[in-house]
Amino acid sequence: MKAKRLLGAALAVGLGLAAITSTTVVAAQPKRGKSGAPAAAPARPAEVPATKKTIALTPAGLAWGMSTKQVAALIDKMLDEAYVPRYKATSPGVKMKALDAELAEEKSAFRRSRIDFGKLPTGIDGTPLKGEYTYLNKESMMTLARADGGKRYFFFIQDKLWKIIDEHALGEGNPRGKDYQSAVVKLATAFGLPGRVTPPEPEKGRYVTEVDWKDAATHFRAIERSESEIAFAYEDLVTLSSLDSLRPNKPVDANAIDPAVASAVRKDEPPPGPPPTEKAGKKK
Repeated sequence: MKAKRLLGAALAVGLGLAAITSTTVVAAQPKRGKSGAPAAAPARPAEVPATKKTIALTPAGLAWGMSTKQVAALIDKMLDEAYVPRYKATSPGVKMKALDAELAEEKSAFRRSRIDFGKLPTGIDGTPLKGEYTYLNKESMMTLARADGGKRYFFFIQDKLWKIIDEHALGEGNPRGKDYQSAVVKLATAFGLPGRVTPPEPEKGRYVTEVDWKDAATHFRAIERSESEIAFAYEDLVTLSSLDSLRPNKPVDANAIDPAVASAVRKDEPPPGPPPTEKAGKKK
């Protein structure tokens, strides 16, 4: 749909992808020692590199802390603006009514996309988004489909927007890069400094490589999804620093033994025997 194409263009987040994709850079190659072998990789910096360029959220009006209703109202406004050219080209009558219904459905679909992470597991657990939310901590998510096939996910905690994740395709000729490495180099050029590289850590719920940056208000992560896809995550630094207290209910370790089972096992264990006695006839 033309409206969705316009909407997708408006949903470029961060520095403005024009700043990222218009920069021509050469992929950084690892330095080699005298023997020709790659030199040892530098240690990962403890702190997230801070860019002087603002990681601004778009569209205008989108801000951390907005409620689900406020975000939905902003999406309504964007859709209304995106449909203006189509309304101008449509004559009153049956076609106009069909356009009204189409616009209303798009607005409704976004609201219906809301998922609350309560007591019951959701289908999101089987997607790459697993680990981006927790259960029983008043968290929810809304999804907006883009015309290019990607999606934008809005994450809320206590009904306040604190994270956005955008999915983007990669490949030859793609303005974001042909693969993850080239996309990260473009981002580093746009941000003005290399990001912090974090390798996969399954024990911490991270299964892929991430490279991150931050400014005064937002933490940005470039997430490796596959050879043909990358995800950009934007997180509110204030909320990020308070996540531990905002998530009092911690995820349950699927590999841990159920407390009831552990208790039953302990009950079935034979009581300890008497202390060993000295052998008869042993001289003192």
